Amino acid sequence: MEAQENIKKLQVVKFQVKKGQTYEFNGNTKTEHDRIKGIFLRLSNQQALPGSTLRVWIDDTEIIPDDTEVALLHHNDDMSIKDVTFPLDEKAKNSPVRIIYKDNSENLAVADSYDVRVYLLAEVVKK
Repeated sequence: MEAQENIKKLQVVKFQVKKGQTYEFNGNTKTEHDRIKGIFLRLSNQQALPGSTLRVWIDDTEIIPDDTEVALLHHNDDMSIKDVTFPLDEKAKNSPVRIIYKDNSENLAVADSYDVRVYLLAEVVKK
């Protein structure tokens, strides 16, 4: 009997942040996703990386603690997604997701804003 390969999916949480802003996202994982297997981020302006921090809960479990540097989870074009993804194994199926993103970037002008995309790598179990 052949081993079944589960289906990989992405769920994207996108928001805009201004210098000095704290952004909080409260939502849910997609119902059709069975497990969340990893997380990574992309910022539209990499100058915002130094000083910015993140905190994440999935299914009411703290996954990434307060004051974790965004740079640790940031994906850029020089890296494969596998190399930057923080591995997880959390229940999806409409589980609550809470993200707190704090901009404390040192290299941005006061009026600067940028997009943040948080990618949840999901898995759907083949039946």
